[in-house]
Amino acid sequence: MFGTIRKHQAWLWAILIALMSVSLIFFFSSDARMGRQQQAAEGYGSMNNKPIPPQVSIDAQKEVKIAHFLRSGNWPGNDEQTVRSIENETISRVFLIQKLKDLDIHPGDKAVAAMFHEQIKDTPLAELEQRFLAPQNLTAIDYERYVRHEVGIRQLVATASVGAKLITPAEAEALYRKEYQEFEVQLALFWASNYLDKVVITNGATGAFYTNRLFLYRIPERMILSYVEFPSTNYFADAEKQMATRTNLEAIINDQYFQRDTNRPDWKDEKGNLLSEADAKKKIRESIRDQFAGLSARRAAAEFGNALMEPKSVSGLDPDPNKLANLEKLAAAKAVPVHTTKPFDATSGLDEFETPTNTASSTAIADDALRGIIRKAALELKETNPIRFNPIPGPHGVYIIARKATIPSETPPLEKVSDKVTTDYKNFMAQDLARKAGSAFGTNVTNGIAMGKTFADICKIEGVKPVDVPRFSDITQSLTNFDSRINVSLLQRIIREMQIEVGKASGFIPFSQEGGLVLYLKDKPKFDDAKVQAALPEFIGQLRIYRQNESFNQWFRKQAEQAKLALPKRETPPPK
Repeated sequence: MFGTIRKHQAWLWAILIALMSVSLIFFFSSDARMGRQQQAAEGYGSMNNKPIPPQVSIDAQKEVKIAHFLRSGNWPGNDEQTVRSIENETISRVFLIQKLKDLDIHPGDKAVAAMFHEQIKDTPLAELEQRFLAPQNLTAIDYERYVRHEVGIRQLVATASVGAKLITPAEAEALYRKEYQEFEVQLALFWASNYLDKVVITNGATGAFYTNRLFLYRIPERMILSYVEFPSTNYFADAEKQMATRTNLEAIINDQYFQRDTNRPDWKDEKGNLLSEADAKKKIRESIRDQFAGLSARRAAAEFGNALMEPKSVSGLDPDPNKLANLEKLAAAKAVPVHTTKPFDATSGLDEFETPTNTASSTAIADDALRGIIRKAALELKETNPIRFNPIPGPHGVYIIARKATIPSETPPLEKVSDKVTTDYKNFMAQDLARKAGSAFGTNVTNGIAMGKTFADICKIEGVKPVDVPRFSDITQSLTNFDSRINVSLLQRIIREMQIEVGKASGFIPFSQEGGLVLYLKDKPKFDDAKVQAALPEFIGQLRIYRQNESFNQWFRKQAEQAKLALPKRETPPPK
């Protein structure tokens, strides 16, 4: 049944794309920002300058979660990005449901029944509720309401986009041939790295280079932090005790096991094989344990932060909460070690906040995000207010930070950075040599082709080896088995903007500090007319959906702006 649910959601994409794209537009308009700022304590957003009733928002959010599950096969997570996305989609759905009422759109029972069948076939609602909805605190009533509203939204889309321009077969064929026209291209590449050995360093060259670019070598102001860490691992035993009291733990693990996305790499072993049921459930259990332990770590960090904020309640602390020494005294009293970071600046450093033993990409991303959060929080600390009392949660622990010292900006003497200056000088001169060689070659190619010479002959005379590019068209996303430094979008843009004809070249185009290229359009292979005609029906259908989606987006954006939608007011609660 689960596979069937996911298989028959193709029609949803137009509606979902519309919702997701426009929901990120009006919230950044001036009216939306003003609306958000003017909100009172209501936590469910507003529409037409009136707060959205809590139950209306809660019901809409349930429908959004069901929609998320149907289109992805997974229930939405609790990370910040997902939470904000759900907020946006929720208020969008509240608005659309209200428009159904305003326009008196009432889906018929037959249409609703047809969507039921489309999504879950003959699966009883009771089974759907037990296996998928109940673990998420959802019911069959929530699903029925979602389906009825979804049918209505389909009808709303059709109504709002009725003016979308139709497309004729001739117009569609012209667009198809334009988008799918392939190009056979050769490149002459001029990389700076190929000219490094040709750079000659004369007396005084690096010194002058350094003097003229002092700003490149200036070390910015740096900061040093003191911090205490509350690692999640310290609370594993506490987490196990809490888990032991949960009588439905195994049921939760089973539900998560059956709902997991088996295509994700984190459910596979090192060889790419799907984890066994036992190993997968063990992983789920460890994840649950980590969540419990993380909550305990947050509580401990919050208690520590509260004590620093109210030092009068703790013996031995200075009554002034803005005394850095309080952090060390309180840490000593609680037997919590105080760590010190290496100097860091606004863009780099803080390598202390990473997990070198775990090389998983998701962990690396989480560590990088944590460094960014700590860096931003640290730069807001002042000498008069050196302590951040609110804990900062990370993927493996929770942190209380304090500004320990600031190192002023400085420009190091040439002697200390001579190796870097020499490397930078050689790279700079190699880039210049590559550009000059490429520019000269580009001129020779243009003149040579005008005189009737072939691109291959000119390359041979100039000692340049042409590189064949895999065939691509305007819709190609990437080049297979080709130099990763060459982006296919660059080649597409060169051909399109310079209107290069078959047998002509582009001239030299520098596209990065690494070098530049000359593009030669060797051929534009002819289409197989039979294949074009066979592909047109599906292509026309895609174009119609695209235009319908565009039309609905425009309608939605206009209506949403008039309704002055505003997201719920978000406030960071104080530590408890």
